[in-house]
Amino acid sequence: MNRKIFLCIIIEMVLAFNLSGIDFIAQTLKVKGVVNLTRNQQISPALVGDRLFNGDELETKNESYAAVKFADQSSLVKLFPNSILNINTTQEKGKTDKKSVLKIGELWAKVEKGTGKFEIETSTTVASVKGTNFLMNVTEEGLTNLYSFEGEVHFQNKLDGETALIRAGQRGTSTGQGPILITAIDPNEIGESTSTFINEELEPIEIEEPEQIEEEEIPPIEQPEPEIEIPEEESHRDAGPFNMGGGVGTVMLGDNTYTQIRLMPELVFGKFGLGLDVDFMIDSNGNVRKEDWDDFEDYVNKIYYLRYGQRGDSFYGRLGGFKSYTLGHGLVMKDYSNMLRYPEYKQIGIQLGGKLPVAGMTAEIFTANAVKNEILGGRLTIKPLNNTEIPLFKNLIFGGTVAHDRNQYKGLLDSDDDNYPDHFDDYPFDEDWHNEVDRNEDYWVDIYVSMPEHTDSTGFYDWFHSDIMNAQRNPSFSDFEDDAVTVLGVDYELPLVTNKLFYLSHYGEAAQIIDHKMGFIFPGFYSKFLIFHMNLEFRIYQDDFMPAFFDQLYDEQRAVVYTDIDNVITKENLLKDMTKSQGWYGSITANLLNFIYLTVAYEDMYGEDDVNFRSLWGKASFDTKFSPKLTKAEIGYTQTNFDKLTEFKTSNAIINGTLGYSLGGNTQLVGSYQERYVDLNNDGKIKGEDETITSMSMGVEFRF
Repeated sequence: MNRKIFLCIIIEMVLAFNLSGIDFIAQTLKVKGVVNLTRNQQISPALVGDRLFNGDELETKNESYAAVKFADQSSLVKLFPNSILNINTTQEKGKTDKKSVLKIGELWAKVEKGTGKFEIETSTTVASVKGTNFLMNVTEEGLTNLYSFEGEVHFQNKLDGETALIRAGQRGTSTGQGPILITAIDPNEIGESTSTFINEELEPIEIEEPEQIEEEEIPPIEQPEPEIEIPEEESHRDAGPFNMGGGVGTVMLGDNTYTQIRLMPELVFGKFGLGLDVDFMIDSNGNVRKEDWDDFEDYVNKIYYLRYGQRGDSFYGRLGGFKSYTLGHGLVMKDYSNMLRYPEYKQIGIQLGGKLPVAGMTAEIFTANAVKNEILGGRLTIKPLNNTEIPLFKNLIFGGTVAHDRNQYKGLLDSDDDNYPDHFDDYPFDEDWHNEVDRNEDYWVDIYVSMPEHTDSTGFYDWFHSDIMNAQRNPSFSDFEDDAVTVLGVDYELPLVTNKLFYLSHYGEAAQIIDHKMGFIFPGFYSKFLIFHMNLEFRIYQDDFMPAFFDQLYDEQRAVVYTDIDNVITKENLLKDMTKSQGWYGSITANLLNFIYLTVAYEDMYGEDDVNFRSLWGKASFDTKFSPKLTKAEIGYTQTNFDKLTEFKTSNAIINGTLGYSLGGNTQLVGSYQERYVDLNNDGKIKGEDETITSMSMGVEFRF
């Protein structure tokens, strides 16, 4: 099929789907303060009158509120500050069943009888009602409180299946396992601001339905009811579970410059999500670059992501790109990315996992590339004392992790996928040619035939292949023996303090690179309090060991060619230079005034003869609500295994940055920058453009 016609068909299909229309399930009646709406992994401010669809997520910030009315007029939900609610419904026998997830925070709900099932799920419990009004809150640790004001609420633990009936005037409290504590509601527990918002009557809004929304009368709670002024919103949005994004720009591949048209449609249905990344490289003659459409892997690479659920669910999975992927506590695989060279080089990875019905077990498997399956990982955890009543130790978790690279030499980039690494390929963007000898074979034959002393055909081939072809042929992957590497790890974690104000857990981990030595974390501590998340670990590394062997730069460091000798060095080869060391690792993540989200981590290891091995990680993200035109802003820097931080540019360093600027409507100008370094001559210095790998893009992105 002519590729120009194919392009037109794709665009028409996308537009037709967008116009087909999908019914919404709920609508916002009130938004006060800072409330974010997340849809298809895109975050935007929530507004009064927003139509909500399956999988939409509302997040309220400090001193912010939201109220949601379901489209069948049966249920009203009010979301309190610092809360996150994921909204979902299903159709069953003409009724709408509602099963939403309160990830953290507090909500109040009023449900009419005879209108289908209504469930609110937390990380540890499920509340089911058929007609009542109730208040529910959950902490980050999963402690759930449920207050029933009328009717009955069926309250169930997710971990052990324990159930209880919470009647009007009662409070149920649960951690997700063990007995559910039932007590009488203490009116003093219901704060004034909570009572005020529960009793506040909301203005109905008009929607395109047969009947207009009419607000139900809310039963009073014995608390004062000061009047609250509802601010008028300036605009309404009407979007469905289908979004279209994309961009237009230019890109250079080899010596050719292409116009790039990128379409990124996204669809979300409940826990399912699908995103595509379809780019068309068009040359100066108007032809689509055929190399992007001529084999099966090209079509697989058009998938940006396909997901179901998320980590912690009974079953979850994701197909696509992974910007940061960690297993265990990080000694084996930490912040690994299969998108280091994205979008020039795309990899479609797979993550599958879930809970097993035995001893609180969980399992997860991972591949960085679903077509090649070269970099693999997996993890299994178990809570052996899960069904006991032993204080503290009933939450003890043991885990095992494995990561494996089937052939490190495959880390050499092969842009045209012709089995010849770019460094040894005279035509790295042309799969038909590999070197000058191959391309000019007819030329060499003509020269030989013209020589009268070489008339014997057998002698010709002996001479031609030994003196010309073999002497000048560049090596392919077949000329390198496979070089696999495997890292194994075991770990444990024991929560020590778990309450709303403070969380503290202790953990340890041991890892070994097969055929090499080991590294240890002991003791390790993790804490959450106020605006901080913190880790503190003591680490011990034997010689011939490297922590986080599979890290953010692994795809770049799997195999490197040193140009002065054309020698290929794998990351495993570098282990011989590692000496034993011990020291501390610490990290802190903080939300500074809801403006800057900052993460800093530092490792300080001491080896023999007081030799230092230090590493630094840092990332800053800025909340763009303070700038009406700025849509995204973040920057990050990493450098590992240095003695003193005297060089900003090293082979173990990388810098990333992204900046977005709104052009109005649904269009934004986005610039991305990445810089990483390769010490090609192995002199310990990064000099010249050849040793600096820069990836920069600038383009206009749109979404509708």
